[in-house]
Amino acid sequence: MSINHNHLIFIILLLTVLIGSCNTKDFKSGETGYEYKIVRNGKGPGFENNKYILMYMDYYYENDSLLFTWTEKNIPVTLQYIDTIWERSGQIYHGLKKLKVGDSAIFKVNCSDLYEVAFRRNIPYGLNPFSDITIEIGIISMLEPAEFRMWQANLYKTKQERIQRRKEQQLFEDISLIDIFLEEQGLISLELESGIRYIIQEEGTGKKPEKGDQVLIHFSGYLLDGTKFDSSYERNEPYEFTLGARSVIPGWEESVAEMPLGSKITFYLPSELAYGERGLGEMVDPNTVVVFNLELLDIKKKGNQDEKN
Repeated sequence: MSINHNHLIFIILLLTVLIGSCNTKDFKSGETGYEYKIVRNGKGPGFENNKYILMYMDYYYENDSLLFTWTEKNIPVTLQYIDTIWERSGQIYHGLKKLKVGDSAIFKVNCSDLYEVAFRRNIPYGLNPFSDITIEIGIISMLEPAEFRMWQANLYKTKQERIQRRKEQQLFEDISLIDIFLEEQGLISLELESGIRYIIQEEGTGKKPEKGDQVLIHFSGYLLDGTKFDSSYERNEPYEFTLGARSVIPGWEESVAEMPLGSKITFYLPSELAYGERGLGEMVDPNTVVVFNLELLDIKKKGNQDEKN
């Protein structure tokens, strides 16, 4: 199976052929009212029941405006071929049954039929139900169920590896940024294994909290440039959460667990341990290092016995 090796070449060929074939000539009429044009005749087999068909599909509305694309995502659409189901699933499925592995084709199907019959959903706002949707399709491969499950597993593994590499790169960049900032400010910090840097402002004399404890903290959050984006001090409302319950950002979980009761510590958090790729609305952009001044006010042990400074 050579899907991963060849599919990029296939996309390029598919786009080249389809772009040059989008005129209205040479279209044939399908039995249920759609129109189609076979652009490229492949040499692969026809579809077989229960096997999975991998394909690229791009959808266009009137005036060739792109509705959505799978080609640009570089991830094939996968459909299991079950003849009795495809037979009652609308024009596009009827058209797909004419294809075989290696084929590319252009279909014009009714908008209402595509959404309400094939997709089983309402027509999106702004689309004319009586208009045509043009669909460019290229059939890549056909897989046995076991092969398909293996392909899915490999795809997931590749995606997770890509995400992990991106996170590691972001962590490296964030730690470098923090270290440069601290050096420029003449600050000496300690560090945790995760990459968090911290400076003890006031040493606490109590015990450290444990997983499952209720902790009460005061905090102020800043960007590296000093912009304050949140503060419990200003609201005079300390924040309480259960350590280890994952109800707060990972950087807080790790930082508070290292704080003796009564301590005040400034923590410099890489973005992956703060608000990550999502950011925090308008207050913190995605992939942004943040700084927290934390004060551990109270620990309520699992047995409900308070331990205060």
